[in-house]
Amino acid sequence: MPSRPSRTRRWYAPEPETVPILVRERRDAMVRLMRDRVVVGRGAAVGAVAFMAVGPSIVKKVEMAEMAFVFWRLSAAAAFYALVLVLVGNRLRWEDLRRSMVGGLLFAVNLVFFILSMRRTSAVNAVVIASMQPVLLLAVGYRLFGERPHRSVYIGAAVAFGGVVVAMAGSGANEVATWSGDLLAVATTVLFAAYYVVSKQARAELDSTTYQLSLTVVAAVAMLPIALVAEGGLAVPSGENWVLVAAMAVLPGTGHLLTNFAHGHVTLTQMSLIQLLFTAVAPLYAWWLVGERVVGQQAVGMAVVMTALAFVVTRPVGVVDLSGD
Repeated sequence: MPSRPSRTRRWYAPEPETVPILVRERRDAMVRLMRDRVVVGRGAAVGAVAFMAVGPSIVKKVEMAEMAFVFWRLSAAAAFYALVLVLVGNRLRWEDLRRSMVGGLLFAVNLVFFILSMRRTSAVNAVVIASMQPVLLLAVGYRLFGERPHRSVYIGAAVAFGGVVVAMAGSGANEVATWSGDLLAVATTVLFAAYYVVSKQARAELDSTTYQLSLTVVAAVAMLPIALVAEGGLAVPSGENWVLVAAMAVLPGTGHLLTNFAHGHVTLTQMSLIQLLFTAVAPLYAWWLVGERVVGQQAVGMAVVMTALAFVVTRPVGVVDLSGD
């Protein structure tokens, strides 16, 4: 009986010359994905400024105690974020609150220092001092996150800062500034920079909505005793103030949510520089909503800021792996 030929299983591997092509295609797909995420993140960061810049115009219309307003604004924002969290099918855990504790406390203390500084120094000084925040974050981004901006980023940042100074000098503000107020403004800038750094680190563990809700809950709880001690009680909004509380919770609140979303996709360097756009956008809202004029020199400075930042956000910021340090 003739023997049957043995069956051997054959494995067909890609031809040697096709292997580099497959690797290259996979690498190119990953590069495109990362590039798309960066573009979305930068768009979110710019959109965040557009939402947050309406905040000063809303605050100008508020007629109630400042600390109490901050508490109710945080409480309303927490309710707003909780609704968003439910809609995306997620839930808040005690562990999320623990991980967001530092960010929430920094955010609350920053708000307190901001209000105290605005009472003791001019808006011009406060904005110019706050514009120095990118200097701090450039150094932190270099050391903690391995960020290596292209040299053109530094040039664009210097031009944007010059535009801030021109805009603020031409705003026609005549408030009285004090050394104590300027020092409080410096403290506010450092606190907000620290909040930025902590938030970027937290976003490695938490999604943006969960983190934003958690830190807002922590901040609201921290603000309650501050309001009780500083103002001798907790004033409750009435009438139009409730509308303003809701507006602050939803509009600038959305801006903060977009900011923390962007932290997951954009370098700390670019996030800090994009925030300078606030200086150019906030006066436009004030002109539209509360009738504040934008004078010629201020308009020139705002145009310089917008042009410089439009250039900066397109420049590369390399990131090196610090795990071996």
